[in-house]
Amino acid sequence: MAVAPLYLKQRHIELLLALDDHRHLGRAAEQLHMSQPAASKSLAQLERHVGQALFRRTGTGTAPTALGEQIIAHARNEYGSAHRLASSLDALITRQRYLLRIGLLPSTSVHIVPALIARLLSAEPRLEISIHEGLLHDLIDRLTRGELDCVIGRSTSLADPTLIREHFLYHDPVHIVCGTHHPLAAQPRIELRDLQGADWILPSEGTVLSARLEEMFRQLDLRPPARYIRSNAIFTNVAMLNQQPWLSALPGRFALDLQQRGQLHILPVDTRINFGDVEAIVRNEETPSEQLRLALETLRSMFAAEP
Repeated sequence: MAVAPLYLKQRHIELLLALDDHRHLGRAAEQLHMSQPAASKSLAQLERHVGQALFRRTGTGTAPTALGEQIIAHARNEYGSAHRLASSLDALITRQRYLLRIGLLPSTSVHIVPALIARLLSAEPRLEISIHEGLLHDLIDRLTRGELDCVIGRSTSLADPTLIREHFLYHDPVHIVCGTHHPLAAQPRIELRDLQGADWILPSEGTVLSARLEEMFRQLDLRPPARYIRSNAIFTNVAMLNQQPWLSALPGRFALDLQQRGQLHILPVDTRINFGDVEAIVRNEETPSEQLRLALETLRSMFAAEP
């Protein structure tokens, strides 16, 4: 039997999101400035409409059922879409501007975004662009909530593939780098034994680059460094590399750009590791906005010659 289309009322959307955030009916009701009986009645109305329970009681409150999780995801999309539309309309009506909100990783900020913005504003001067830098999982969360229109990031399993669509831009190898005055920077050839025993700046545990470096050490048959610090503050890391005789590893395009600026040196070592595919990640919507279509077309043209 076909399931009828589900249209959520604003009060149901707000209640679902509050319940998902707090996992407790009383605290959800408090957040929404309503009594707990009123919140319970509203939830019961929604569950009767759906025909099944959306939450189950636990020892500490409530937890969504499998069906509840699906409807919560739908509610978040509805909530994000409504706020996104309100922001876009406000920009268009009050400022005659078209909003475009882009999320990006620090490692894509230097060599992609300035050229992208220049091309976008040349094609459409009425664009109002906002840039948001962060970690990939935070950016994906903001994208699926509708707070961002596009994320320039890397291929990921962090998000439900039914919620996002990925557009390939280019492959990005890992480069081993050091400061411009490091003793190894003057050597035309590097042996793997030259790297053994060095002090390193390693990425934070649990990140994509951390996993790639562990793989790199295995493939190169290098012992993991005994002395290291962990940091995801890329520009701080570059400054430290030029003050201490340390080594680090960076995504290829970012490292090349910094080397061309004279800010670090790439060691001539084949790491045998690809950092991952850089992609433009968007919500899996059937009808993206005109400004988002323009951004995707511009990104594709920027990297059209990439293998």
